[in-house]
Amino acid sequence: AAAKVEVLAFGWSGYTTWKLTSDGTLTFSPTSETENGQTNLKNYWKVNGVLTLPWGGYADMITKVVIEEGIHDIGQMAFYELPNLREVVLPESAVEIRNYAFKNCANLTTINLENVDFIREGAFYGCAALENITVGEGVVIEDWAFSKTPYASTLNP
Repeated sequence: AAAKVEVLAFGWSGYTTWKLTSDGTLTFSPTSETENGQTNLKNYWKVNGVLTLPWGGYADMITKVVIEEGIHDIGQMAFYELPNLREVVLPESAVEIRNYAFKNCANLTTINLENVDFIREGAFYGCAALENITVGEGVVIEDWAFSKTPYASTLNP
């Protein structure tokens, strides 16, 4: 029998709740709370050069991020430098990837961005393994969003 998947940690991020399970999956769910009618993941910043994420203590074990339907924005720096993150599953409702959200996630290979309208500055900067990527028509891609990724060479300069 497969090992039982257990919840290792959980909490709030902006207008979402998150939980990390023992299989390495970090899942975000919408709450009934909204910001201007939208359910968004929180933005994070470095303070004195240090970034403190609620799930940061588990950074090495996170291999998959699942954003559930109903969440609109992926917060700034929310998944910055997660070394073993390989896959991100976005819902149709996700329309914006904010600045540096996935910067330097060196092992991230797969993300479907076909419903995303805005990919902000540096969002996937340094995601050197990013190969399986789908981007929709008319998406706004800001500076350095895909710098130092295999995808960068396919973008118009």
